[in-house]
Amino acid sequence: MSATPDPATSASPSRGNQPSSAPEPASGQEPLFRERVLPTPGVWVVVVLLGSIFGLVMVPLDLTLAIVVGAACVVIAIVLAVLYSPVLEVAGGRFRLGRAQIEVSLLGEPEELRGEDWQHTVGQGFEPLAHHCVRGWVRSGIRVEVLDEDDPTSAWVASTRRPDDLALALRTAQHSA
Repeated sequence: MSATPDPATSASPSRGNQPSSAPEPASGQEPLFRERVLPTPGVWVVVVLLGSIFGLVMVPLDLTLAIVVGAACVVIAIVLAVLYSPVLEVAGGRFRLGRAQIEVSLLGEPEELRGEDWQHTVGQGFEPLAHHCVRGWVRSGIRVEVLDEDDPTSAWVASTRRPDDLALALRTAQHSA
């Protein structure tokens, strides 16, 4: 398989695209590229409003309770939004996309996608066999073909605000491997 599991989180080395709970770079060195795909300001407003609604529901019971519950729910909603924002990273000859990771030597040439190309890739051109890490609030991304014949995954498709930088990091890591 092309994606190698993190030995700390997997007992079965034969399964592909295994999750890795380790947030630090795969090799312990400085990553060539790292981006956390955080929500846009509009999404943050929605997150805060949704958290506040829980406090608003408590107002008829007790105002102090409503303020405490509302503040706690806003903080929890913000923390969850950050924790569930995927990290894209190229380090140590590996490309990490969220919890999945793959060796860059098993990847083809990265395609930077913007505008209509990106919309087509995540819309009408959607590949069911590709590994997707797409966020609706990001309007650009990359697509990288998986060259490993034993891997059923055809490509990796990822939202990124910096597709040129990510593609350059992947190319650099591929030439270094």
